[in-house]
Amino acid sequence: MPLYPMILSALRSAAATIRRHAASPVVRNIAIALVMLTVIGIAVGALRHILRETNWSDIRAAIERIGTARLLASLVLTVVSYIVLTGYDVVSLRIIGRRVRYPRAALASFTSYIFSHNFGFAALTGGTARLRIYRPAGLTIGEVAQIMVMAGLAFWLGVLLLFSIGLLVQPGAFVAEGLRISYGVQAAIGGAILTLLAGYVVMLHYRAGRPVRLLGWSFTLPSVRIAFVQFALGALDLTIATAALFVLLPGVTIDLFPAVLLAYLAGLVSGLITHAPGGVGVFEVVMLLALPQFDRTTLFGALLVYRAVYFLLPLVVGLILFGVHELLQWRRQPDSTASAATSGPGARPA
Repeated sequence: MPLYPMILSALRSAAATIRRHAASPVVRNIAIALVMLTVIGIAVGALRHILRETNWSDIRAAIERIGTARLLASLVLTVVSYIVLTGYDVVSLRIIGRRVRYPRAALASFTSYIFSHNFGFAALTGGTARLRIYRPAGLTIGEVAQIMVMAGLAFWLGVLLLFSIGLLVQPGAFVAEGLRISYGVQAAIGGAILTLLAGYVVMLHYRAGRPVRLLGWSFTLPSVRIAFVQFALGALDLTIATAALFVLLPGVTIDLFPAVLLAYLAGLVSGLITHAPGGVGVFEVVMLLALPQFDRTTLFGALLVYRAVYFLLPLVVGLILFGVHELLQWRRQPDSTASAATSGPGARPA
């Protein structure tokens, strides 16, 4: 049975189960967790199927072929990508009209992204990190929610922009096991996405700066100029992140970069949609299926190293930085409590 139809059938069945029992929050949360575990199980099974003719000695040899120079290049690009990523929160703060020092904004952006991507459930994991970091700066829960929405918007604008352009300029972008889409169809999809993005910009021209209501919250729309900055940030961040993987592929020419970029976007979005922690398994399956022109052993070895470089290593750094932040806040709390006690209405000088 072709792999894509098998995966889609399993996901449809899981989604139908959630819809049948969505009335109960407890059942819904349990169902979501079970679906996440099911997706990971399917992804692991799909990986075993894809790599059935590959043994670990071949994968280990592929990793060794990457070499120190390529590994260092990937590390440098990873650092640059995360520096660009901090711009999401900087721009979002400007949209809501709040001034926060860059180190705090950078810490909030970095930790929230790395936590949400590695642990899944971005609203809970990334949202908690942002709230803990921004509250001492005086931001309200509503303002933190606006930052999350605007930062997420910048990311998705970058995804959609690159994806639509890639569909238009990369014929045969979707040729994999069990799936083949003609260029006419993919160009139509790319053109439709670009039209939607253009419509969004036109809408901002008339409604920029006005509040909109979403799920009970009020959000301020960015100006057209800031929207273009969000487009640029998202596209640049994702392009550099893809480059951090691309340099880990030995003997690959630059003309293959657009194909890798499209596959990367598809794998990243698939992992986010399924809420699989770090997109584990899902990201690798999509990449391997979307890039049949690459040697699977070489590609899988590069994906393993990339996961360590771009996700796991930053996660360790993020946990340390967040822990230091929480420790500093805990040490300041007794001082602020004592200050409040001595300056209260009943306080008297000794």
